[in-house]
Amino acid sequence: MRFGLFYVLECPDHDFRRAYREMLAQIGYAERLGFDEVWLAEHHGSDYGSMPSPQVAAAAVAERTSRMRIGIAVSNLTFDWPVRVAEDYAMVDVLSGGRLDFGAGRGYQPGEFRNMGVGDRQDVSRAVFTEALEIIRGLWSKPVGERFSYHGEHFHIDAVDCRPAPVQKPTPPIYVASISPQTFELAQRDNLLITPTLMTLPELNRLVVGFKRDLITGGRDPLSLDFPMNWQIHLAETEGQALADVAGPLSWYYRNVLDLVPHGPRVPRTYERYAELVAASEEAGGLTLEGLRESGVVYAGDPAGLIAEIENLYQETGLQHLICWMRFGGLAHEKVLRSMELFAEHVMPRFRDRPPVVPRALRAEAAAIS
Repeated sequence: MRFGLFYVLECPDHDFRRAYREMLAQIGYAERLGFDEVWLAEHHGSDYGSMPSPQVAAAAVAERTSRMRIGIAVSNLTFDWPVRVAEDYAMVDVLSGGRLDFGAGRGYQPGEFRNMGVGDRQDVSRAVFTEALEIIRGLWSKPVGERFSYHGEHFHIDAVDCRPAPVQKPTPPIYVASISPQTFELAQRDNLLITPTLMTLPELNRLVVGFKRDLITGGRDPLSLDFPMNWQIHLAETEGQALADVAGPLSWYYRNVLDLVPHGPRVPRTYERYAELVAASEEAGGLTLEGLRESGVVYAGDPAGLIAEIENLYQETGLQHLICWMRFGGLAHEKVLRSMELFAEHVMPRFRDRPPVVPRALRAEAAAIS
């Protein structure tokens, strides 16, 4: 099983120098602790995230690490010209010696679309995303000097070359992000980044098992794709200490995210799920730490409890790749470091050598057929 860290880099106090410094220190420490990778998220124009250019952060990470893979979770392809995105991340792959994992998404916060001058794109974001990803894949797949052209509804390029070319061939690993059930439909041949942040863990589990069942039905090996799960996790020596640590940061985080997702009288097409979540939260009187824990959106507790949760995910969904979102809501640096230490000491050794498995329900179905 592989383990990583994830950063949106929320910065409630607007001390960005401190936030970047802490993130880079945590990543360097994570490599020494044995974490396999780090994932960096792109966001614009709000306190929710302070990393508008993950490619810049990734280059800094590449210089401070030697072994960890550097994932992007994600590059929002609706915000930029895809040729430039391909060039920037090819450069990251070169600078890191071939350690890039490229995650792509279509964005979901209306304020970000307006901030980046593409407010009219959100209604057609699926189509824009699909075309942009095909262009990036095409540019990376061509040998240097061989030109690439593409003509779609939203992008037209003629005889373009990508310099530099990525180190990894035919391309760096590509991941598609899903934080809503509808986005699962976008992932047909790429790895799938999943998170229970805006859906319950049981719901996410059902979607993953169903997607893997569809792969089998289509004649594909469900183990041929990677399904890393990004999960908000905080560990402390006791459950009580963990809950005390995260109460403020989680409250801050979810107040912000529910304000930023699509909701209200004008919801862009294909984003209705977000408005439903906001309405359900308001009807329930707001999100609570107890509710987030009960729904599996967040794990805050001691290492023994997390081990039991991961064991269940391993059996039920075939979890083989866990990304730990440990620095959320401006959680104090020393608390994040301690959570990382407890995870590396107690959790990693229990799962590091587990072989890949098909979800329990699919194993049972296969046994019944045979």
